[in-house]
Amino acid sequence: MRELSQFFPEGVPTYIASLAPVLWLFQLALIIHVYRTGRPYWWIWVLFAVPGIGGLAYVVVEILPDFRSSSTRGLGYSLKPRKWRIADLRGVLEESETINNRLDLAEELFAAGEISAAHEVAAECLNGFFKDDPRTMTDVAKYKLALKKFAEAYALLENVDTKRNIMLAIEREVLRGDCLLGLERYDEAESAYRGVAGRYIGEAPRMGLAAVYEQTGRLEDAIVLWKDIRTKFRRASPAWRRTERKWYKIATAKLKAQKG
Repeated sequence: MRELSQFFPEGVPTYIASLAPVLWLFQLALIIHVYRTGRPYWWIWVLFAVPGIGGLAYVVVEILPDFRSSSTRGLGYSLKPRKWRIADLRGVLEESETINNRLDLAEELFAAGEISAAHEVAAECLNGFFKDDPRTMTDVAKYKLALKKFAEAYALLENVDTKRNIMLAIEREVLRGDCLLGLERYDEAESAYRGVAGRYIGEAPRMGLAAVYEQTGRLEDAIVLWKDIRTKFRRASPAWRRTERKWYKIATAKLKAQKG
């Protein structure tokens, strides 16, 4: 409390003194959060050096953005429990049966781990006017892939026309690589991943390559990639860490497993 005594010559007020342990526990919780979520370690120095202000900065820069919805529904929507969001989207779909509303619901179900339900909802899109829509076909293939229906997903992706959409073409190629990996067609999978590794915004292709290496006996090469993915994650911007945390966690688990 010596830091505060200069502002209170007659003694630190009781209410401030009672808050101090709470603030330090909050700081400790943030430090643990830095370590467990792979944030840059220099945040720990900030939290120690300027407690209070450092904690506020960390919350604003690193934590609050995680609550923002990836869609345009806003912060209030993203703060709702996922079950409520799913219920809301079901209501929206009942009122307005559109492809976008159906895919929005499927995406939320998928995020909740309800993969079969997500696939069921999205697959209905292929029965109507948008059955040949590249975006719709790619999304449905993604859910088939998550259900390990590798052959079905691959067949669907092979019919996706990406001539007018470069970004979708890259995404499709990553998913093709995942399908080929699941089908144990490792040479083709490696070729697919290598073809987009420098153009895809994210670590999915490199994680795919690491999986190919692991499955084909090139464990040292896989370890090099996992380590590099972890290092890049810790040095990256908050936006990168929000989207790539999944791969950081998987790479971390893989490396821990190797240490035994």
